[in-house]
Amino acid sequence: MPVLLCAEDGDGQALAVAAELDARDQPHVWFDTAWFPQRAELCATLRPDQDGAAGWGGTLATPRGVLDLARITAVYYQQSQPFRLPATLSRPEQRFATTEARFGIGGLLMSLPVRWISHPGRAADAEYKPLQLAVAARCGLPVPDTLITSSPAAAKEFAATRPAVYKALMHKLVAEAGEHARLIYTTPVAAAALDDRVRWAPHLFQHNIDKVRDVRLTATAGGHTLAVAITTDDPDARQDFRARYDALSYHPESVPSRVRDGCLSYLHALHLGMGVFDFAVDADGVWWFLECGPAARWGWLQDQTGAPIAGAIAETLTMDLR
Repeated sequence: MPVLLCAEDGDGQALAVAAELDARDQPHVWFDTAWFPQRAELCATLRPDQDGAAGWGGTLATPRGVLDLARITAVYYQQSQPFRLPATLSRPEQRFATTEARFGIGGLLMSLPVRWISHPGRAADAEYKPLQLAVAARCGLPVPDTLITSSPAAAKEFAATRPAVYKALMHKLVAEAGEHARLIYTTPVAAAALDDRVRWAPHLFQHNIDKVRDVRLTATAGGHTLAVAITTDDPDARQDFRARYDALSYHPESVPSRVRDGCLSYLHALHLGMGVFDFAVDADGVWWFLECGPAARWGWLQDQTGAPIAGAIAETLTMDLR
């Protein structure tokens, strides 16, 4: 009864989870969506099971072997890769086949009555930053004062009354004509710098926490919470650690019980198998919730500190199988 690893072939995080499953003698199978349709073939039939409940059975033949859909017990899901269609298809044919593959393969996998880390539909819903902030507050996690607005006047008033930063609601990359794509970092803003361009989209402004360190915390629905402190002397990296990975230091961090309870309640509220939480910790020791990526990267933190994140994921995937 295998665990399915749905991830890009060779993905480091999925490989780490696979190694932990091997250590537990738990069978697992791999499926990279880029294998379909040129290197994988699907055949599925809807049939009642022995208890009279309808479910999908059948196979997905891949370069790594044949997946028996009815035998899968849990799924570890990384962001899927584009389906690779043959160049002999016209562009309209490729668009049609890609859409059919998305709703066919994706629909079959998402219908499986198994544990997910994390279910793609739930993970997609949990990407909405306004939802994240509201759920975090309801779960007892401190959240900085936040404004989402398309009003230049409201934005100016917010920035005039507190240290403020701007954050993108979703798109983390931007590319002007002729330029390479660049990240949109968390950016301090002054009221005088805000103008009428605010009105052309919702903008998220937030109180700029005077933090002493960042913490990235990985929590699983199995009750694990593993935190890593991220520190730096670089002012740009202190504002947003993505700006200077070469200037960062890491160490494991103990998790206060209130934060642990809040993170686990958050996963339960959004029906997530895991979440990667970002916190800003101030001089008083308050952990301010910034965001939670349901599929954010955690592998480099395990590499830097030895935090057993892959083991926590494997334990959660298999905890009903022993």
